[in-house]
Amino acid sequence: MLTDLDLLRNKNKYSIDELRENAHNLNKNFLLHTQKLDEQFCVEFILDIRIDTGDEDAYNFCESSILEWQPHLDEKLFMELRDIMYPEKPKDTKIVNNS
Repeated sequence: MLTDLDLLRNKNKYSIDELRENAHNLNKNFLLHTQKLDEQFCVEFILDIRIDTGDEDAYNFCESSILEWQPHLDEKLFMELRDIMYPEKPKDTKIVNNS
């Protein structure tokens, strides 16, 4: 079983399958900031669509934050997966990536 300490000590080491198997035991911040994730994993395990509630944790795991910390992600695919997983989320939400 992976721990948060494993993530901190071994940046970008673990496969998506390993992370998926252990996601319920791992801190989302550590996952987002220490590992290279894919679009599907981010939508399933990291994304928090409660940003409209003003919850600080929700902001840390919103679309723009995820794309900032995982710049290799395909934004279009990420948004399409988000729309499939969370159909109640407004479809006109667009992320502007300034990089």
